[in-house]
Amino acid sequence: MAMGLARPVCAQPPATRPARWRTLACAGVLAAPPLVSHAYLVTITGGTKSLYLQVGAGTMTGGNFNAGGTPGNNTTVNSVSVTVPAASLGAGTQAMTTNSAVTASPYDGYNFCSVPSQVYVGGFYRTPGAAGNATLSATSPASLTSAGGDTLPFSTISWVSGGNGDATATIPSGSFVGGTTQALLSIARNRWFESCLQFNYANTALVAAGTFTGRVTYTLTAP
Repeated sequence: MAMGLARPVCAQPPATRPARWRTLACAGVLAAPPLVSHAYLVTITGGTKSLYLQVGAGTMTGGNFNAGGTPGNNTTVNSVSVTVPAASLGAGTQAMTTNSAVTASPYDGYNFCSVPSQVYVGGFYRTPGAAGNATLSATSPASLTSAGGDTLPFSTISWVSGGNGDATATIPSGSFVGGTTQALLSIARNRWFESCLQFNYANTALVAAGTFTGRVTYTLTAP
């Protein structure tokens, strides 16, 4: 996913999924009443060892996953960006927006994310037998850079995790650690997971005018 910051040249209420869905979401996680909001982790049937990860746009053919849909490859690279007005330089957090149009969960079609404020991130880890957990990670460069060679630390970009109807996000909120790969979530075998990420730029310093860009790579790996 690409990140972009542009600098001026002058320097329906949230719905809840059915109680049955909540029971599945909480199974094996917490002993809780069906309508209590928790992270969205759904147990799926075991099968041929496989991984699926969707960040922004994805491909699911034949319906939603819970109705027999089949995931496929999608080469789209979505982006998030923000333009900071000259009067707001260094004045505090600026929310970023995305060019992703994904609002519905590919698991069940639920209207989960809000655009252009949130980016959908989800997928599954499936295996036929006992195995260790899969890991979702993000790799980012040390800095965002401009055409003029100026830089901004990637740690100035953070995210707030959520989703319509979910009070507790699956992927924890956080900030990028530039120049490294950071683990975001551990996924047990035969689980579907998903979150909606709202990205923000810290905007705490005065920097040179220009457009600063960088790319984050999300990876799902399993033993």
